[in-house]
Amino acid sequence: MSWNIFSPVKRIRRKGKARDGFDELIDIIETFAPRTFLKEREAFYYNYKMMPYCKKSLLTLLGTVSQVKRLKTDPGDHACELFLKLKEFYDPREKLSLAQALADKNLSRRFEDLFVFFYGRQNLSREEITGWLDRLAIN
Repeated sequence: MSWNIFSPVKRIRRKGKARDGFDELIDIIETFAPRTFLKEREAFYYNYKMMPYCKKSLLTLLGTVSQVKRLKTDPGDHACELFLKLKEFYDPREKLSLAQALADKNLSRRFEDLFVFFYGRQNLSREEITGWLDRLAIN
């Protein structure tokens, strides 16, 4: 058996045909998302595609995340839509009202983590986030 000493130790994920809608969205997201947070994205989002009760809400969340151009043109509206999709994903039985979701510390932390994991935005201020989400409280 011959070994190639120049071959990579880790298997490189090769882009091929997307097997389903999730893979297509994941391929789009991985073109702009920071590589340093790939493990977090896989652990906290991508792995949930196997759970039947999460599939629909995860697909809509990833679809919204993949709209990176919209984030650049209108970050406030995009952030509001992301928060609603994140709420739908983490609260599939809709136990929380919108006001309760806006006040929920765990959901707001996950919202901040979403911007870090997918967009690499670690410097979001609390005021900026509340400014975006205040639009939801008014409606």
